Amino acid sequence: MSSRRFSPVIGLLLMALALPGVAVADGPVNEGICEPEGKEIDPYRQLRALSLQLRGVVPSLEDYAVVDMYGEVPSDLIDEWLGSDAFADRVVRLHRDLLWNNIQNVNLFSARSGLTRTRTASTAEYRYYRRQQGIRYRGDLVPCLDQPAEWDSEGNIVTYSQPDGTNLEGWVQVTPYWDKTSTINVCAFDAQDTLVSPAGVDCASNDGYEDLSCGCGPDLAWCRYGVDTRNAPVEAMSQDVDRRIKDNITTDASYIDIFTGNVAWVNGPLVHYLKYQTGIPANVRLTPDPYDDLELPELAWEDTDTWLPLELGPEHAGILTSPGFLLRFQTNRARANRFYSAFMCQPFQPPDGGIPATDPEIVPSLDLQLRDGCKYCHALLEPAASHWARWTESGAGFLEEDGFPAFNDDCERCATSDEVCSQECNRYYVTSAVTAEETEWFGWLKSYEFRRAEHMSFPAEGPSRLVLQSTVDARFPECVAGTAATWLLGRPVGPEEQEWIEELAMTFTSSGWSYRELVRAIVTSDTWGRVQ
Repeated sequence: MSSRRFSPVIGLLLMALALPGVAVADGPVNEGICEPEGKEIDPYRQLRALSLQLRGVVPSLEDYAVVDMYGEVPSDLIDEWLGSDAFADRVVRLHRDLLWNNIQNVNLFSARSGLTRTRTASTAEYRYYRRQQGIRYRGDLVPCLDQPAEWDSEGNIVTYSQPDGTNLEGWVQVTPYWDKTSTINVCAFDAQDTLVSPAGVDCASNDGYEDLSCGCGPDLAWCRYGVDTRNAPVEAMSQDVDRRIKDNITTDASYIDIFTGNVAWVNGPLVHYLKYQTGIPANVRLTPDPYDDLELPELAWEDTDTWLPLELGPEHAGILTSPGFLLRFQTNRARANRFYSAFMCQPFQPPDGGIPATDPEIVPSLDLQLRDGCKYCHALLEPAASHWARWTESGAGFLEEDGFPAFNDDCERCATSDEVCSQECNRYYVTSAVTAEETEWFGWLKSYEFRRAEHMSFPAEGPSRLVLQSTVDARFPECVAGTAATWLLGRPVGPEEQEWIEELAMTFTSSGWSYRELVRAIVTSDTWGRVQ
């Protein structure tokens, strides 16, 4: 006869059953099991669940008193919570999970714009200088002399030859833009505040690094020092996305405006970057500058916590063309993929069984809409990516039609002749080919390559068209409703609940795309009530 062994938990349960005075449930344990449909929900339990989900805090004594008075959670209280900042913050957190708009790893600045400092042992004072520019200014990666700078009768900075072959200047005192309460000693070449050099070079550009007459500009405007001046602009770009979403929820505007609107939010560090530092980029670029013709608000660098709205041009498409989104997803395919995955619930995945092997004797097509194994996704992904064709990859610049036509005769001519192509042609247009099928696209913007005739209007229409199209065929509202339901239910939506999701999508659209009304429909539903 075999013996049975019980786990310690079962043993303790049996002991509890034998002890006098221990209450034991008469029926089965229902933890984790939904309440049967139609069963009345305890209003205090409902109150707690609503408060935690809509505000992230437990109810107050006053909230419980309201339920005591009415015997239920009144509709007005739900409306109050849906209109609160706390609810808007909860929605912002949900969208961070969808958009991944933390771009702290993005470096906006060329290394040559960075200031470093060195201390002199005798005076214990610092001198600030651009180390990488030292070779051009002084002949080596060295700072200037520890003495005030001098100028000759023609206004040129005086240098002194050193035994090691370098030529060193002195320093000048400057009040830097990042700390208007102090002055620092900056090597004179780096402290130059010339806007345009005698040779006509814009000193706030990459070309300024090659001109000895160019420095860091007034108050060191187009240089940076330390982690704060590096990180503050990209942090502001991330927060711009958050604030666009929060403003939409707080004002109960159409949810579609998040993806089609033209109002951004800027603070002091972001305004400074847009005014002075977009011309000296690293690998990522905000050039051609989509903010160039806008009147930026008068904010100083230290106005980190002051946020003002900025009306953008008609080419903008809400968060989908915001720097925080464009720099997080730096290719047009990645941008389209994120929108499809997050807001259409249609991720691009390989076919079942994986991508089939190709014939090694056949050169695969560079057009992914035709290549075996790739065309299943790219027949849809490539046209979708075309909506971002006028927004630069590896950056957030905008290619206006006037300055950057879809087809450029000069770029086509240099690509098919011995003529040397300009930097602009090589950067933005197809000027070289790997296979013969690419030669047909010489002179076209790179983002137009392999586009079908029926998709050629997508770049001019922009991402807004993609959003509006997805609202017509119900993919967008059903996905948004399903994502919100998953968030509030605390579990994935099952196939048997698809009809409910369709009803929620109808409520969403008929409300004028009010996200508040969508959430209200979810948290007042029997489906939500049964899982609380």
